[in-house]
Amino acid sequence: MIPLLFAGFVALSVIVSLTDWRRGWLLAVLCGALQDPVRKLTPGSPVVMTFTIVAIYIAIIFAIQSRIQLHLRDFSRRFPSIWKAFGLLFLLLILAAINGLATFGIGYWRAPMLSLFTYLAPLPAVLLGYMYLDREQRLYRFFTFYSIITSIFLIGSLLEYLRVDSRTLGMVMQVGDYIRHLPGLQIRMISGFYRAPDIMGWHAAMLTSISLAMAVRSELGRRAIPWMLGAGWGFFNCMISGRRKAIYFVLVFVIAFLLRYIRRIKPAQIVSIAVAAAVLGYVVHNISTNETSSVYATGAVTTGDEVAQRLEGGLLDTIAQFGFMGAGLGTATQGVQYLLGPKQTMGWQEGGLGKLAIELGVPGLLAAMLFAYTALRTMMKISAIPDHPYTSQIGRATLFALIVANIANFAASAQAYSDPVLTLITCFIAGCLFATITLDERAAAAAAPPPALPQLTPVRA
Repeated sequence: MIPLLFAGFVALSVIVSLTDWRRGWLLAVLCGALQDPVRKLTPGSPVVMTFTIVAIYIAIIFAIQSRIQLHLRDFSRRFPSIWKAFGLLFLLLILAAINGLATFGIGYWRAPMLSLFTYLAPLPAVLLGYMYLDREQRLYRFFTFYSIITSIFLIGSLLEYLRVDSRTLGMVMQVGDYIRHLPGLQIRMISGFYRAPDIMGWHAAMLTSISLAMAVRSELGRRAIPWMLGAGWGFFNCMISGRRKAIYFVLVFVIAFLLRYIRRIKPAQIVSIAVAAAVLGYVVHNISTNETSSVYATGAVTTGDEVAQRLEGGLLDTIAQFGFMGAGLGTATQGVQYLLGPKQTMGWQEGGLGKLAIELGVPGLLAAMLFAYTALRTMMKISAIPDHPYTSQIGRATLFALIVANIANFAASAQAYSDPVLTLITCFIAGCLFATITLDERAAAAAAPPPALPQLTPVRA
């Protein structure tokens, strides 16, 4: 019954997307939250349900394809350096796909093609964000919508932590507890309603980061209270996920946000930051002093060597094993194992650099790094723009910090971004940041009086 209702919801979302794509995008985000628990309730837990959001995403792209082309031309005109860097990366992706065909054989062509689709399919989401943000208030409404949905679905993490028995809780297709073993520690990983701890931890970190920024934006007003609570709730879930990367996602976000916004910070916002820090400190204190949960606080501690090793992501070993050109697309993409039959994927890398090295080779890795550097440099310039009549720097700083935190998270764990929900939302946020430089122009164009209609000479009979 539940899968049928979900199928009806997806069908309705597709119809809405064809008529109102902005509402369709919000329904896609809601679908991204629903699809994991519904998958757990579906016999066999079909992996295809992880990609349900893609159906709504494709409907949106189909509905606005002509406008996407117009905004693509505008985007390439405003950001030519990014467009050129992407062109080089695209060329090397094609070469990597050919390399993947050589690795697996022509009979398994679907594996590198699926991998190529995985790399390219999220890119239109950048243009969706670029089109979606026609005024800054719409960004804050999206943040509010996402935060409400995520706050509700994170209740499943608390229920699993309290050992409530339900098929919707825990890691998908996992029987019993999912234990992470560290020296002297056994940490029970928590997924809640999401399909894996990495996915739950990402959403919890996003909720925490957005809530912190919105609390600072609200200063000391009453609107800051729900955001403070949201930050505490999100960070609690970061801790019990058992994934240190979720905690460090928040840390990277805070550092990047303060570096971009600290020159404009107001006294009231400093107080908000102090209160938010106290809320997060209270969460850490309660977890670390509780006999049952203290293992999560202990397991969150890491060393500089561990961080460096995780960020390196097996890059050097990958190059030594697979050579300068790597093994081609599909060799480390999650999901292709269902297309390979007796063959197996070759990727063992968890970090982003190692994953790119095996699939794209060193040339593709360098092209990806050039693309990321070019985009990040442009984003830094955008996030430094001061307040304007229709935009604020705090919005740009928030978007920039979210992107930086996701880049760091990808470097530490690329596997999580095989989930289309994570990738699409991240690309959408990047598009929103690029769109902020157009908001004043769009507002001025909307406020301009319509052109006068030409006076027609009446026709006499």
